[in-house]
Amino acid sequence: MKKKFLYTSLLIVFAFACVLIVIKYKNENGNREAQLLELLPRKGNATQSPEWKLEKRLGDQLIEKIKKDRSDIKSLNALTAIYLQEARSSGNFSYYDKAARNCVNAVLKKDAKNFEALIFRATIYLSQHHFAEGLKCASEIQKLYPYSAYVYGILVDANVELGDYKLAVENAGKMVSIRPDIRSYSRISYLREIYGDIPGAIDAMKLAVDAGSPERNRLNGPGSSWENFMNN
Repeated sequence: MKKKFLYTSLLIVFAFACVLIVIKYKNENGNREAQLLELLPRKGNATQSPEWKLEKRLGDQLIEKIKKDRSDIKSLNALTAIYLQEARSSGNFSYYDKAARNCVNAVLKKDAKNFEALIFRATIYLSQHHFAEGLKCASEIQKLYPYSAYVYGILVDANVELGDYKLAVENAGKMVSIRPDIRSYSRISYLREIYGDIPGAIDAMKLAVDAGSPERNRLNGPGSSWENFMNN
């Protein structure tokens, strides 16, 4: 009887210990996912560039705002855009993709259909060469936001990487019909080059250059971090 009671007690203690371990793991994992990563110093002459100083200042300000209000979706999305832009500038994709993913997850926990966060998630998938996941994510976004040119751009990129050029062409056509700009024309140019239509590719690239002329950019102004990210 005593042995049976002892075994039962040990099983209860063991089960309780397992529960505590699981809770601790979830809390630690949740803390890692919610972590706001600092912008890493750039190397060489890049540390003195006005663009880097502005980006660093904006990033630090956003991090402080989010620490005070974790529900600040606008700031989370703006910080994500800075992380992804810095990944492109520095080449440190592993660090900044993780930083951006933390912000994206925080936003989607609060708003599962948030357009910017969903776009960022698909973009991160492509950055990590998870093209099938990026395609799936972009396809889901397209159902929610069927008139977003940027979504079709992600679909073009994912399908190109997966070798489905026919579908990429269809998506590029939809993209340019919604927003004929440098992003849509440059994708059409690339697709024409893939198909061997060099004259057509040159024509499309000329349209892309014209759509992205410095004069037009000056008229549009500097824009927000999100706008700057979307326009690259």
